[in-house]
Amino acid sequence: MRKALFLIFAAFLLSGISNVQAQEEDFATRFERIIEQYMNTKDGLVHNRTDLAAAWGERLETTLCTAPDHIFPEEELLIWTEMRPGLVEVTAEIVDAETIENQREALAELSTGIKKFIDQFGNPGETLFVFSCPHFGEVEAVWLNRNERVANPYHGPEMINCGEVIGQL
Repeated sequence: MRKALFLIFAAFLLSGISNVQAQEEDFATRFERIIEQYMNTKDGLVHNRTDLAAAWGERLETTLCTAPDHIFPEEELLIWTEMRPGLVEVTAEIVDAETIENQREALAELSTGIKKFIDQFGNPGETLFVFSCPHFGEVEAVWLNRNERVANPYHGPEMINCGEVIGQL
C-alpha cells in the first residue's frame, strides 16, 4: 500500500515540476544525488544505524521515482523505465525492513542494481570503487564506495574490514 501511494505521490510531484526546472537538471546532477543518497544509506548500515539507512533510503526512493525522463538519452530511456521499478522496490525494502539483516539483504540487491545502472549509463562523476564481501549470504555481495577504504555495510563494526576492491566505475 505504501509503495502504491508513494508512486502516486511521486507522479503528482512530477506533474507539478515546471518545464524550466525540469530542463535545468541533467543526468550528472541526478546521478550525483542518487550516488550521494546510496552512499548515505549504505553508511547507515556500516554503523549499524537502521534509522539512518531507512531515512536515506526514503530520500533515494524519492529521487529515483522523480527522475525526469528527458535526462536519459532517447535510445536508453526504455532501459531506464525498465530498471527504475526494481531500484525503487529494493530501496523501499530498506525503508520498510523490520530488521537490520533485512536492510542488509536489500542493500545487496540495491548495490547490484546501482552497479548495473552505472554500467548501463556511465559514471559522469568521480571514480567509484566496487567492493566484494565473500561472507554475506550464499552469493558474494558487492557495495560501492567513493574511496578504497574498506567499510563493510553487511557486517557493520563487527567485521568492518572484511572485503576487497574488485573494480572501479
